[in-house]
Amino acid sequence: MNHWHGLALLTGALIAAPALAWNARGHAAVAALAESQLGADARAQVAAVLADDLDRFGQPSGRRSLAAVASWPDEIRAEATRTDPEAFRGWHVRGNPVCSDRLGRCPQGHCVDQLILSYSAVLRDRAQPLRARNEALKWVVHLVGDVHQPLHAGVNPNGGRARVVLAGIDLPPGASLHSVWDGALLDAALAGWQPPAQPVPAPALTADGPTAWMLEARDVALAHVYQPLTGFACGVRLAEPLLLDTGYQRASVPVIRQQIERAGRRLARLLNEALAADQPPASAAR
Repeated sequence: MNHWHGLALLTGALIAAPALAWNARGHAAVAALAESQLGADARAQVAAVLADDLDRFGQPSGRRSLAAVASWPDEIRAEATRTDPEAFRGWHVRGNPVCSDRLGRCPQGHCVDQLILSYSAVLRDRAQPLRARNEALKWVVHLVGDVHQPLHAGVNPNGGRARVVLAGIDLPPGASLHSVWDGALLDAALAGWQPPAQPVPAPALTADGPTAWMLEARDVALAHVYQPLTGFACGVRLAEPLLLDTGYQRASVPVIRQQIERAGRRLARLLNEALAADQPPASAAR
C-alpha cells in the first residue's frame, strides 16, 4: 500500500482524536514520511518488532506500521492519568526558555531529547527483550515527532497554556496556544499537503542530535510562535486571550510542514542507523 494512501485512511479515522502533542494526524504524518525512507534492514526489523504489538490495554493491536503506532505513548498516558495525574509528566517536552540559552529541567532524564537517546539505545540493542524493543520503537517514533513541535521545545512567561482566539475559527473553551499548534493549525497545514517525492536524506546522527533538534525547534518557537504575537517581548507576560489573526494562521502553515518534514527525515535516519543489519553489540556501540 502507498504510505500516504495508508496515512489518509488512518488519519481520517483519527481526525477527532484529542490533541495531546502533535495530534494523531501529525504523528502519523511524521511516521509515514519516515517509513517511506527506511532501508531494507530497518524495514525488516520494524516488521519483526511490531509483529506482536500490544495496545494500551495490553491486548494484540494488529498494528503493523509506524504510522499506526505513532500515538501509542499518548494513548498509554491518557489511560495512566485516569489513576495517576502525574503519569509521564514532562516526558514529551522540555521547557527551554525561548529568550535564553538555558536548557529546561529534565528530572531523572525524563524529558523529550534525553528519552529519545535512552529509548534509541534500547531499540538498537538486539539483546533486549522483544517487548522492550517494541515499546522503545513506539516511544522513539512518537518523541521524534514531539521534539519538532516548537511548543514542546520553547516556552515564554505565559507558557503554552496561554488562552487564544483564532480569527474565523470556533475553538473549545479554554483553548491554548499549545493546543492550537497541536491541533487546529496543524490540521490546516496538513490539508492538501504532499510531502516531497524525493526528500533530502538527513545527515548522519551525532551523539547530541536530539538535543540539537530540540534547540532548533526552540528557535522556531521564538521566531514563528511568539515573536509574531502582538506585544511580544522577551520576559514579558502577554495579555490573554491572544488573538491569532488570519495572517498568523497562514504563516504557521510552512513552519509546521517544515517541522514535519524535518522530523520524518531525521526519524528515518535514526531508525536506519539503529536497525542496520551490521549493528554492533550494545557494549561496542557505546
